[in-house]
Amino acid sequence: MNRPSVRTKPQSQRANAADRALNRWGFPASIAFGFALGFALIPVAEGAWAGAGIALGAFLIAGVAARQALGHKAEREVLQQRLQDEASYHAFVDSAIEGFFRTTHDGRYLIVNPALARIYGYDGPEQLMTEVTDIGQSLYVDAGRRAEFERLIAANGRVKDFVSQIRRRDGALIWISENALTVKDEDGQFLFYEGTVEDITSARESDDAVRRALAETQDAARAKAAFLAGMSHELKTPLNAVIGFSDLIRQELFGPVGSSRYKEYIADIHQNGLRLLGMINDILDLSRIEGRLLDLEDGTVHIGEAVQVASNAVIEDKPEAAPIRIEVPPHLPLLKVDPRRLHQVLTHLLSNAVKFTPHDGTISVRASMADDGGIAIAVVDTGIGMEPERIAHALEPFKQLDDRLARRFDGVGLGLPLANALLQLHEGSLSIESRPGAGTTVTAHFPPARIVAVARAA
Repeated sequence: MNRPSVRTKPQSQRANAADRALNRWGFPASIAFGFALGFALIPVAEGAWAGAGIALGAFLIAGVAARQALGHKAEREVLQQRLQDEASYHAFVDSAIEGFFRTTHDGRYLIVNPALARIYGYDGPEQLMTEVTDIGQSLYVDAGRRAEFERLIAANGRVKDFVSQIRRRDGALIWISENALTVKDEDGQFLFYEGTVEDITSARESDDAVRRALAETQDAARAKAAFLAGMSHELKTPLNAVIGFSDLIRQELFGPVGSSRYKEYIADIHQNGLRLLGMINDILDLSRIEGRLLDLEDGTVHIGEAVQVASNAVIEDKPEAAPIRIEVPPHLPLLKVDPRRLHQVLTHLLSNAVKFTPHDGTISVRASMADDGGIAIAVVDTGIGMEPERIAHALEPFKQLDDRLARRFDGVGLGLPLANALLQLHEGSLSIESRPGAGTTVTAHFPPARIVAVARAA
């Protein structure tokens, strides 16, 4: 509730002062002037001018009397208006849903409204003002809050959203928010503190519940990440042996295998072992990101080189894959990113494009400066595409767009979610545009803060 911080003398007092001055000097001066003028002119006109002087004095006296009457009328009007204003003000305060108070410097209440009494658990304003004679000791759970209130209001002239815990009359604890200011007279002398009180217990408890839920979620995510880290270690140990020995047999380093069918089987074992290892690493990385356990190791990367390396890795051992065309201008600035994580993002986007694009289709990678000064890397394919309403579904972990038992496309549905999560770690974003039969464009956006102002050719 906004009230002036400086109080001046009421208009009625100023009118009284003017009338007192008029009464004090107007009557004597008028009488003296009239009679002095009359008697001074008596010898000249045998009393004719004396009569005129006396009449003039009487006229001045009558003017003063009329002036005084008008002053009393104005004073009555001002007083009546002031009483009406005070009545309206008190009616507003009494009916307000927020608590209202005026207090002395030493913590005694001068005025409280019914709402404040209800907030603090008292039957009415009179009971609150009678029983609470020291606000700092009687109400605040932390007695130092009153001193902090006074310190802030002395420094700034007011306090805003001053949150404290209060002990009600029945002993219950609540949270309040105060807004108050210092009220002074026209000479700058302190009169009282004036302000409002709002009960914010419900909002505070809701915020606490949200914070607790968030902390529990983060703890659960960290626990899951720790569990998966341990499990991944146990899975990787035998899997590395499978991959390593199958590779030795596949290359026939210690002699021929014999049957050509065995060579095909061992190649499948090696390839599927690598796929399984990649899935385990993706699951672990996504869990670590959710648990806020993944840290970036920033380096400087040339975009063209990074795209070329990722493209080679994706189309390796895929002779029937659609060709990948790289359209990266050599003059683009360098990127400050984690090189390993950028490689993950690009390989996931390119793998999706290769998986969903027929061999006679086209795939292109385009990099350019974004409108906001950042870098945009777009992977554009002419594959099967998807409905726009399923784009959000595609960004959810472990969600397959083709959810039939006999799916045409393999994978666990972690490519786009992991790429999106890794981009967010870089303060970037992922956007998708797609239509069935018209292909898909997935754009990785890096903000201007990730730009290194030095450019070089690949």
